[in-house]
Amino acid sequence: MFIIFVIAPLAGISRDFGKAHDGYIEIARNLGQGNGYVFEESGPAVSHRPPLYPFLLVPITFLPDYLERPALVFIQSIMVGCIGALIFQIAKGLFGLSTAKISVIIFLLNPWVYWNAKNPMTVIVQVLLYTLFAVLLGRRFLAMRNGGSAGAFKGESWPGRLAIGALAGALALTHGAMLAVCLVSLFMLFIVAVVRRNYQAIKTVIVAVVIMAGLIAPWTYRNWVRFGRFIPVVTGSSLAYFNGNAHWRGITEEPQREGEGYIDASLRLAGIEGTEQTHTHWKGFKDIETSDKADRKMIEDLRSRPGAFIKKVLLNAVEYYFPMFAHPYLAVKSFGRQYYVQKTAITIFHSILWILALTGILRDRREKAFWLPRGLLLAAIALYAVWFLPFATFIGHSLYTFGTMPFLSILAARGVSFFDVKPVD
Repeated sequence: MFIIFVIAPLAGISRDFGKAHDGYIEIARNLGQGNGYVFEESGPAVSHRPPLYPFLLVPITFLPDYLERPALVFIQSIMVGCIGALIFQIAKGLFGLSTAKISVIIFLLNPWVYWNAKNPMTVIVQVLLYTLFAVLLGRRFLAMRNGGSAGAFKGESWPGRLAIGALAGALALTHGAMLAVCLVSLFMLFIVAVVRRNYQAIKTVIVAVVIMAGLIAPWTYRNWVRFGRFIPVVTGSSLAYFNGNAHWRGITEEPQREGEGYIDASLRLAGIEGTEQTHTHWKGFKDIETSDKADRKMIEDLRSRPGAFIKKVLLNAVEYYFPMFAHPYLAVKSFGRQYYVQKTAITIFHSILWILALTGILRDRREKAFWLPRGLLLAAIALYAVWFLPFATFIGHSLYTFGTMPFLSILAARGVSFFDVKPVD
């Protein structure tokens, strides 16, 4: 809070919400005013923004305007503190106290911690839930490894099972991709439990999936009643898909053109006549029929050009952490100086983190249970990131990479720390 309210203004950084909220605060205000899940009164119902975060913001909208932002920053600063505490506990348990201290410092050196904490966007809540979810699941993997088959989960409590399910449900309601993250993570735990014949772990997965489905069900029912479609969490994947097609050279014959907005280019590639203003609000379709049309076009494009899709995924994967390395392949390159500086800074920062992380991974090869802690951290990074690569193109504020930062910070800290190394027990 000191950095955001004191240091940032002295540095000339805006204290306003700005445009960086993707409509979440707009939905919260309309919910508070009784207008429904809409961006503006009497506007179309929203299908591409998940519900958890806007509902959490509703109490803030009842405050006077001059208190809205301080309240938001206060709440999200507490959440950042909780993420830091989780990072500390993970690193201490896996590698020792020295690595734990350094990992928290590395995490807090990330400038996007403060950018995200000062804006009403879902990422802070999402990363907190994901980190806690990863901790609870990681403990179960470690318990099975240490306890053999039948007895590994003797101490498994129902509150622990309920917590995993509740976290999975809440996490899925923060972002559509998080539903896939939770399902795949629980499926992996299930497979390991079956192989080890650990019936308590199998029961944990089943209970967690049932609770997650129960928490998502009311929102899925709302979507069915409102739109007549089975939409577990959100729509919008097709627009993001064509954003990627427009973003790169060599993916489609006519990508984004000079002077053309990327949403307009995406609509053109999706075969939809109109503009961003006529068809979308806050980077999502206003009309479910338009979304359906884009979905059909996306499926057709995937079937007819799988090689182009793979190429796009690879380019997105490079840009995800290292945007300057992918710059030569952009369809439009005429950006301002600030854009180049930002992309260069992000590339340098992530490069340093990954160099340190690789150092930490490879340095202790003779350590007992070498791959288990590092494998869990790498899995947490991969499971979060992989769902964004087919669709998400570069976001200047590193929104999509932020969920990997707690675990990457720990690996990077292990590359710096030379003390307190201990095996997983």
